[in-house]
Amino acid sequence: MGIAYVLLRRTGSELLFPATYRGGLVANTLRAIVRVSITRGPMSIINSEIALLNFYRASELHGGLILGQVVRRATDPRVILTLTRQSAEELTHALLLTEAIITIGGSPAPVRSTWQTRYAQAVGAPGTLLEVLAMTQIVERCVYRHFTLHLGTAGIHPAVAATLRRISRDERAHLEWIKAWLDEQSKANGHEVRAVIRRYALADQWVCESLSSEYGLKGAA
Repeated sequence: MGIAYVLLRRTGSELLFPATYRGGLVANTLRAIVRVSITRGPMSIINSEIALLNFYRASELHGGLILGQVVRRATDPRVILTLTRQSAEELTHALLLTEAIITIGGSPAPVRSTWQTRYAQAVGAPGTLLEVLAMTQIVERCVYRHFTLHLGTAGIHPAVAATLRRISRDERAHLEWIKAWLDEQSKANGHEVRAVIRRYALADQWVCESLSSEYGLKGAA
């Protein structure tokens, strides 16, 4: 299985992640993320929310495309089925967020930085199925926490709230099946699985804190 997925690092990841996101953990990079977040000028509430929704939209789209690349190289029928379903759901989430942005008077806009690129910038782009799913598990966990905080903000638009609740239901299901898969892999390769998860978890607090600061959501880390 490892040989089948190493091609993702050579080809697929070139498309999914800019070259600068394929290095190791670099403290200066993480500090730069936080510094940019702190020095950004204030935005109005509505513009800030639209910017955040565009970030969500881009991240869901990116996640769906990553999983689609993995499915193309998968050989396990159960993995193919489950990843195809999740890839489709992530792309549907991007569509729902696009509709929500338009509903509240905003415009969908290109966003280069996503949850996935930030984690990849910290610890490197995933190349194996294990790395992809470990990163996805950490990202989904951070996403769920952010959505929960966002839903608790005062004056949230009903269309935005409905969209985040709908997506959150899917995210819970994603977390459950990926955890079960990782637990199964741990029975045979526990040390490797724990090491990979630890790499992405190490960046989790930095990424979540930078996003909280950048978009004004407190307590997500």
